[in-house]
Amino acid sequence: MVELTILLFVVAMAAFVAELMMPGSEIFGITGLVSLAVSAILAVLFVPFGWFIVIGQAVIFGLFLRFFIRQIRQRQLQGKIILHDTLTEDKPHDLAAFIGKSGVTATSLRPYGEAEFDGVRIEVSSGSSLIEKGIKVRGIAVRESKLIVEISKQ
Repeated sequence: MVELTILLFVVAMAAFVAELMMPGSEIFGITGLVSLAVSAILAVLFVPFGWFIVIGQAVIFGLFLRFFIRQIRQRQLQGKIILHDTLTEDKPHDLAAFIGKSGVTATSLRPYGEAEFDGVRIEVSSGSSLIEKGIKVRGIAVRESKLIVEISKQ
């Protein structure tokens, strides 16, 4: 039973390493936690002096965590764990300036899509109607950071 306890602990450590190297794949983290818990329970229930094994596992696990936290802080693993890229927009437009102006749909509006006003392409909504690509539209309101448009009558 001691061998099984140690094997489960090694599986847990390997699963935690895999989780640290491939963040977001929760299966490794869950496998590690379950293996660690089962290893500790088996050690306490079926191994003489099992508490010593559990204490040893806790010490080894603590050293393991300390090592990886230090590695992350030294930026050796940070590129793989922390996302550095950000999504940016060139510059936000004052959508209220497009109210009353005419433009042409650049995509089909179902009910969301894009339209071009004075050479500027912006996200728009047709409310609840469907408008095909290439139709002349007019801005009528701004709601939830979207310009609301309708088919232009001109």
